Amino acid sequence: MNALEVYINEVERQLDRKVKIIRSAKDGEYYGRYDESGQHPSPFAKFLERRGIYAQYTMPGTPQQNGVSERRNQTLLDMVRSMLSNSCLPVSLWMYALKTSMYLNCGRVGNPI
Repeated sequence: MNALEVYINEVERQLDRKVKIIRSAKDGEYYGRYDESGQHPSPFAKFLERRGIYAQYTMPGTPQQNGVSERRNQTLLDMVRSMLSNSCLPVSLWMYALKTSMYLNCGRVGNPI
């Protein structure tokens, strides 16, 4: 949860805008659980509520409902694979290749993730 909070604070500070909506799968770890006594929101859902961020949930197992981010993820992974396959670097540097891909693909102002 701390990583998300740090990320949201950074995005809001850099872009001088408030995060209004976050979309995620309607899985238990993000959405919470429902039982006979009602809905029990997860810490993620409670965090979004405290910040006034609207949660949009997609159905679990349907990446088609989140096409923009799925395409972005695919582009980043393709870049990482290309970088690592065309170099003699070990796979242990995968995270650095991903960070570099994110910077090259998304790091420009006006093109946030």
